[in-house]
Amino acid sequence: MNMKRLVFLLMLVSTSVFGQVEQGVLIGGGIGFPMQDKQNIVPPSEELQFDHNLKGNGSVGYRFRFLPAQKSFYDLDLTVGFQGMSTRKGSPFYSNEKGAGYVNGEDNKFSEFIMPISIAGSWNYRLTDKFHVGLGIAPTLYVQPKAVFDLGVLAKVGYRVSNHCELSLSYQYGCLNTLKHFNDGASLGRKGHLSDLMFSVYVPFRLK
Repeated sequence: MNMKRLVFLLMLVSTSVFGQVEQGVLIGGGIGFPMQDKQNIVPPSEELQFDHNLKGNGSVGYRFRFLPAQKSFYDLDLTVGFQGMSTRKGSPFYSNEKGAGYVNGEDNKFSEFIMPISIAGSWNYRLTDKFHVGLGIAPTLYVQPKAVFDLGVLAKVGYRVSNHCELSLSYQYGCLNTLKHFNDGASLGRKGHLSDLMFSVYVPFRLK
């Protein structure tokens, strides 16, 4: 096989493969759920537990969609997320003038900025021309507040508004005990999983 035929063959294969790839920007926002592993504290006890409050989260990323015109297709999403979490540490049996509550003081209240970088792959199936459902996995590296790896599973439903816009709602659950790796100072002793519910807008650049 001469060089011209080899180049022609490579161009033909690349056109066939990449001609079935759609790609575009992915923007999302939602809420998170810290799945705290609760301790069974029996009174009287001096043991403390944590009460987490995850604020609204957001993400930006890029999507590659393989076989976009088929009944079944695949998404590969590269995203960077950002989220705030505030935490109180105390005992449910602590009493003050207002009754049971958490211990006051700077050492028992703290906030953190959470920043995950995720590569999510999902298999999707079209129920109609516009509606589809999907399942996938999302390996995630948290770079803030500490470098921690998590492996998430996700489920989603999507709706194609037009050739230039798609809306989706997804739920992702972290399978690993991520919170225990964030422990430092006042947060020592906590453990649990992270999950989130995300609404996303996908804007394709190339359509097939």
